[in-house]
Amino acid sequence: MIKNNNEILTQNVRNFERILMEFMKDVLELEENGSLTINTIEKRMSILIATLIKLCCNMAGSLLSNIVPRNVDTHCSCGKKLVGTKHNAKTKILSMFGYIPVTRDTLFCRRCRKGYGVIDKQLEIYNKHRITKGLAEIITYLSQLMPFEEASRTLKKLIGIEVSPTQMHIISEEIGKQVFEKDSLEANDAYNKPEEAAPQELPIYRKEGRLYIILDGSQVNTRIKDNNGSSWKEMKLGLIFNDKDTIRTSSDNCIITKKQYVPYFGSVSEFKKFVFLAAAKAGYGKIKEVVVVGDGAQWIWNMCEELFPDAVQILDFYHFSENVHNYSKALYPENEVARKGFVNRVIDFTLEGEIDKAIKFVEEKKLSKLPDGTVNLPVYILNNRARINYNKLKKDGYYIGSGAIESGNKVVIQKRMKQSGMRWSIEGGQYIAALRAKYKSGNWDEVVDVINVS
Repeated sequence: MIKNNNEILTQNVRNFERILMEFMKDVLELEENGSLTINTIEKRMSILIATLIKLCCNMAGSLLSNIVPRNVDTHCSCGKKLVGTKHNAKTKILSMFGYIPVTRDTLFCRRCRKGYGVIDKQLEIYNKHRITKGLAEIITYLSQLMPFEEASRTLKKLIGIEVSPTQMHIISEEIGKQVFEKDSLEANDAYNKPEEAAPQELPIYRKEGRLYIILDGSQVNTRIKDNNGSSWKEMKLGLIFNDKDTIRTSSDNCIITKKQYVPYFGSVSEFKKFVFLAAAKAGYGKIKEVVVVGDGAQWIWNMCEELFPDAVQILDFYHFSENVHNYSKALYPENEVARKGFVNRVIDFTLEGEIDKAIKFVEEKKLSKLPDGTVNLPVYILNNRARINYNKLKKDGYYIGSGAIESGNKVVIQKRMKQSGMRWSIEGGQYIAALRAKYKSGNWDEVVDVINVS
């Protein structure tokens, strides 16, 4: 129960009335001087609102300060009895509207050398940052959108609250860590208990449609160098969506209206758990067909065989075409006409379903030595022959390109994490990527839920 609530209300009603009367007085003076316009009244409104907000913060502080303490801890977590130190000690909590001043009695542990207010837990005041959960969400939202320095400036410009870039960094990574750890627990549970996470219905009872699982990777600059001195590490990214949540365009591309992104900085053995969880949430086991689109990396097909053995496997046409072009450059380094002819023949064969002709044609152009970064095209096509019958795949209505995942790499990872001069710790990069994925998947409410229970 709040003490003196009637007194607090009466005092603030008088203050509100005084402020509104001053506003009306200023407006009437503008009108008499012939300078009352939408712009001049807007300036007066901004002063009025700022004053009222400050008054509301002070009123909120008075109300909080008058809460009767309950369930006060008399002993520290170390077991030592707490002693009283200050009566009506002042503290300020930063909210999305400004500082809220609170006064309360404080207790102290002489062993741990730590103190706290008797109503701090009751009010959910956290000594570490002393901010409200509402402000924590705004800080996190801005920090996953843009660099921390820019996020700090944007926060001040939009709502007049000043938080340093360092604090923006620390707070957003802390919340990103909680989001990631929550997802990790769910992913482990789903992977270890697939019969519960994705119960398999008999094919005749499954819903019509296709569940697409598209996998790729993007290089991110880190603070850790490998044996070759490179600090670039791959962040794997999965994109999961149902074809019923797509809109086909005239260019045979698609707009995905509902999707899930899964980013992971690490091994396939852990990444696959997150992919399986996302697929389970999207309806794996209940949807008629599963389609896995990959860039040709063997780890993708191995993971597919383990998690989705019944899936249709497609070698992404964009990556296939890119590898054909790169091979042609090694084959005809000085002859652009010959390069174009080679590329057109190989791609035409695959688009027409003539896979054996493509294999034979490429085998005849086999290189004895390959430059670094160039795939062995004859082996590449032979190993993926069941995944590149693009003619049949297109006729059957499958998406054969990974434009969506390429776009995902740009908007989820690169736009935020590959700007000039950026270097990430593995943990920090993962936590910000987890927040980006929630935002770009339309699942920001999951971040808010984590903040609210913290």
